Amino acid sequence: MGTMQSQTDLPVDESFELLKHLGTGGFAHTWKARVLDEDLVEEYGTDVVAMKIPLNRKKERVLRREVELNANLHYRLKELHSCNLVRYLGFSTFRNQIVMVMEFVADGSLRHRIGEIDRQKPLPLDVAVGIAQETLRGLSVIHRQHVFHRDIKPENILMDGDTPKISDLGIARMLESNELASTTTGTIYYMAPEILGEEGASFSADIWSLAITLYEMVVGRLPFGKLGTPIGTMVDLIRRGELVPACEARHEVPAGLSAILDRALQKDPSRRFSSADEMCEALSHLDQDSDPLEGELAALRGLLSTTRDPDAIEAKYREFIANHPESPRGYQLLGEFYNQCERYTEAIEMFNQGRERSPNDAMLNFDLGMAYQRINRRQKAAQCLKRAMANGLDTSFRRHAETILRLLERK
Repeated sequence: MGTMQSQTDLPVDESFELLKHLGTGGFAHTWKARVLDEDLVEEYGTDVVAMKIPLNRKKERVLRREVELNANLHYRLKELHSCNLVRYLGFSTFRNQIVMVMEFVADGSLRHRIGEIDRQKPLPLDVAVGIAQETLRGLSVIHRQHVFHRDIKPENILMDGDTPKISDLGIARMLESNELASTTTGTIYYMAPEILGEEGASFSADIWSLAITLYEMVVGRLPFGKLGTPIGTMVDLIRRGELVPACEARHEVPAGLSAILDRALQKDPSRRFSSADEMCEALSHLDQDSDPLEGELAALRGLLSTTRDPDAIEAKYREFIANHPESPRGYQLLGEFYNQCERYTEAIEMFNQGRERSPNDAMLNFDLGMAYQRINRRQKAAQCLKRAMANGLDTSFRRHAETILRLLERK
């Protein structure tokens, strides 16, 4: 870790006292420190902080250059407030070096919770999903401020009790490309395919990294590679390797959660969730004690929202129906798609197949009634709409059904 000056040798005007070494990354040593300067204590709102001290003078020059060239970025970081972000306090000087000062989080990193690579233990599913959701909320905050983290991984998710906090905001942009691929920091395991190629990366790469972390939490291992896998092999696995679905890697993982991970780990960034909010929303609809298909369906609907190719959409819905022939949901979704394409005869066929499995489903009856109405089968349409209302149709759809019924019953 390098030789650190003893506390007795500190200049009398130093603003910080080092208390405990917390770890070393590719860029800096991290220390718990006491703030000795009363003005800084007032500014920070605390007298105990975490401090990033560059590993050497070269790193310190990189950090100094970042301060000079990216003042606006660092101003934005100081303005970020979320219970899921480690509070960034700014830059200061210590022992004639530029240092980065942050909130101190006492309970260690997510890495400590799940174990070192190749020795991980899966977390309870509800705990893992909760950590992922809260981390996504933190990502949403920094993405709205146009901050691309670049280095989401368990080491950079600190735990304040059971609350995850994203740390090292802006640090990754200060690392050189060869350091980003270093197995000593573990970063390579969480890097998105586009970062490792020439495509260029954006916020979607943070979603990939969070999905790798969630996969690790629920399966107990990484989806690509393991400790000691050569860098070149790792790059090839990440860019071209086939993902083993989480539900196959660990049978306790429900299909819905596995489908969400499948989508978040698409090689093509445009096929992933479009935002951290969208992935968080998909996870919020996932209830491990209810129908496991709902999470898979949420992921499927999101995936199809990224394409305008009707043949691809139809094929995906038919694939879902083939995998889950007894579920009425696939027939309903494909029928809705046919309605949108004005393929009403095919829509009616799908809705009727769905009704064979769930005859009193309010939305299936409503959709079927609308399809009949569009081909002027007035009596059939009215029967279906009445059946939908009798079976508890949602209020907003009910008002629409009542309006259509009044029109259908006019002579």
